[in-house]
Amino acid sequence: MASYIEKRGNLWYATLHIPAKHRGQLGRVKFIQSLHTANKREAEDLARPLIAGWKAQIRQAGGQPNAVLQEAQRWREAIRSLPDGGDQREAVEGLLADRAEGLEDAGLPEAEAVMFARVALGVVTPSLPVYEAWSAALDGSGLGKKNIDQQRKDVARMVQQFATVEEISPKAVKGWMRLLADEGATLSSRKRILYSCRSFWNTVCHDEQGGADERAFHVPAGPQGHVQKKAGRPDKRAHFEPLEVVTLWQRAATVGDNKLADLIALAAYTGARIEELCSMKVSDVTTKAFRIEEAKTKAGVREVPIHASIAGLVKRLKTTADDEYLLSGLSFNKYGDRSNAIGKRFGRLKTTAGFPATRVFHSIRKTVATQLENAGVAEGIAADILGHEKKTMSYGLYSGGNSLENKVEALAKVSYPFPDGGGPT
Repeated sequence: MASYIEKRGNLWYATLHIPAKHRGQLGRVKFIQSLHTANKREAEDLARPLIAGWKAQIRQAGGQPNAVLQEAQRWREAIRSLPDGGDQREAVEGLLADRAEGLEDAGLPEAEAVMFARVALGVVTPSLPVYEAWSAALDGSGLGKKNIDQQRKDVARMVQQFATVEEISPKAVKGWMRLLADEGATLSSRKRILYSCRSFWNTVCHDEQGGADERAFHVPAGPQGHVQKKAGRPDKRAHFEPLEVVTLWQRAATVGDNKLADLIALAAYTGARIEELCSMKVSDVTTKAFRIEEAKTKAGVREVPIHASIAGLVKRLKTTADDEYLLSGLSFNKYGDRSNAIGKRFGRLKTTAGFPATRVFHSIRKTVATQLENAGVAEGIAADILGHEKKTMSYGLYSGGNSLENKVEALAKVSYPFPDGGGPT
């Protein structure tokens, strides 16, 4: 620390040279401030938070976010370490006041300079550093990467709403939930956000920060009926009509996205989920059926017949595959999904075709289910094709499932008005 203090007359000063590249932004060559003491050891102690703060200001000038807030945290720690009522604590708090004024003079908005001082004095606890510590701990929690990313996103949204821990209370959270509902967040989204924030809040309550109220995120997400949709609006995932599926397939082929066209055709005649199709390997396809080995549920592991209308398509895909997958050439995203990019292409395709947000790729699965029901197919057979659980004791618990022959007969009742009465090739 001796290199950061210098004596002028009888008093010591804290000083720090600013790197040349940041001098223009900060409007000076170096920081300097009187420590109002002739005692060198006392000067070194008083200089520590000042030097840390100046370094933080330099980092912020260099583009590092939250550096000033981090500086406030260091002041807070320095003040906490000093005995109450002592001369040294009083001196540090005096330097803090000078520092807050200096930040405002350097261009920091008044509200932020006041927040800096309140954080440093321990009056309020900023949410952001608590969030950052909680977020870092998630990496060792054993949760999946996708789950971790979603929780971080949800809690970051909360931190934007509540800058300090002290602002968070059951009443404030209820108000935030109403605001999210007014902005269009669904009931399920609000429940998920509350769950994510509860994990964060447990950390806050455990550390006893800011007098945290343990009930803050145990409030209802909103009345069950308060879902952001107008009366008469269809469910989020409405089914496509068979002709609409053909239209989507034709548009994909017309714009040259043959991979997407093939995916639409496979979904139309299997009712399989998008990731089930995209992760299906050539080795999972026999001459008669698709074996779906990786599914969301136990019931999803199943055998789906190859519909006669796509037999030629499946043969072509198997013959031309240049990797181990039936739909070759797709890339994995960071969560290990192969369907992410092509799913987004489908989203753009159906939007340009004029379909609303209620129609998604999963809607093709609903199209297959609707056709099976309208054709009078027994629900148990449809469940075995689509990979749904059967609720009854006899079929759900004890049955080994319908035979492939039964499923072939049922799936043959699914049809689409392709040109010339044919199917996709």
